[in-house]
Amino acid sequence: MIFASNHPWLGGLFTDAELDEIFAPTLEIDRLLRVEAAWTRALGDVENNPGADAIAKKIESSVVAPSELERGFAKDGVPIPALVAHLKTALGDEAAHWIHRGLTSQDVIDTALMLTLADVIALFSKRLVHLDNQLQQLQSEYGSARLTAFTRMQPALETNANTVVGHWRKQITPLYEELQQAANHTKNIQWGGPIGQRSHPKAEALGPCFAQLLGLRDPGHAWHTDRRCISHVAHSLTGITVATGKLGEDVALMASLGPANITLRGGESSAMPHKNNPVTAEALITLSDLAATLHGGMLRSARHEGFRSGQAWTLEWLVLPQLCHAAGASLLLARELLGKIDQIGQAD
Repeated sequence: MIFASNHPWLGGLFTDAELDEIFAPTLEIDRLLRVEAAWTRALGDVENNPGADAIAKKIESSVVAPSELERGFAKDGVPIPALVAHLKTALGDEAAHWIHRGLTSQDVIDTALMLTLADVIALFSKRLVHLDNQLQQLQSEYGSARLTAFTRMQPALETNANTVVGHWRKQITPLYEELQQAANHTKNIQWGGPIGQRSHPKAEALGPCFAQLLGLRDPGHAWHTDRRCISHVAHSLTGITVATGKLGEDVALMASLGPANITLRGGESSAMPHKNNPVTAEALITLSDLAATLHGGMLRSARHEGFRSGQAWTLEWLVLPQLCHAAGASLLLARELLGKIDQIGQAD
């Protein structure tokens, strides 16, 4: 899929190079290999086979072309069978017994997703802190400036810039805290085997060992069909776009009244040179609306039938990265928009 971030011209507005790097195919493959290697080491530890570590090192250093997984995915609907086949062929018959034994494709992909989301949440947490600092600076610079408050899209009473910016800022701390809570929900390994029953005779030792090797926790059970941890993340990401969307919508509304309320840089019109369109503010509204739609898709993808689902799981793969990109671009554009403000209200 082509995200707006890496589209030839949409990317000019919605680009997020840091997030693109996190979701880069080569890094996604590295995380899959990291999970497979940790599993092999864990098997070696609980089954007292010191040779498993050497096999795990070979797994970690394996080079797997995305095109190999593309062909396998087209056939199997998941990339892991092709990945495992590659590893077994490359490492030979002696190593084959230790590769992927007792895992299922969902164990590998879901655990790798936890590693991915940890990077996404860490990145967005830093951006929220930066955004709060920008808003605090605006309050310090323009706090007493006078401007018109709006209720129901109509001019209401006079207020000041400190109050307006305060409405934007007061959402940042709760969003940051929600993001940390979401991070806590995504620190668990996925392991259950084909139907989530953990059939290994030393399962009580194997799960914690596998988790420790990845810097994660063992919840003690599989969560193949319980997607609440992913839903927590989706809710937090959507919340970010609601807050940045409000920022954009307020600025666009203020800009419609001209410099008495706010002055912005940028946003030229091809037909009317006198105009200064609030492009960045409008983009924040668009991303907020997009995220609301994607969040509905995430809620649907949380319902997995039976012991494991193919259709709901696949929907999650398609929607969640786009929601991450919408939230990431929103945080970058909010930072950009605040940097374009030349004046808020009228000084006393």
